Amino acid sequence: MEEIEEIHSHHRLREHKKPVPHPRLRNALNIIFMVAAITGVIWYFVSDHYTGTIIVLTGMAFKFIELVIRIFKL
Repeated sequence: MEEIEEIHSHHRLREHKKPVPHPRLRNALNIIFMVAAITGVIWYFVSDHYTGTIIVLTGMAFKFIELVIRIFKL
């Protein structure tokens, strides 16, 4: 009997979840962030430290934009 109540309460929780705002935009921003982070770290260790840091910081700006969209549900 408890299992049935648990299933029903779990089902009710799933019904009330709101859809994710702008999933494609958020995914695109996350992909840009990941590519910039990987590229920046590689660049940092292989070539110039300053340029690698700038690349990583630029990627972090994209991640910050995604965070604002997620937190404020824009």
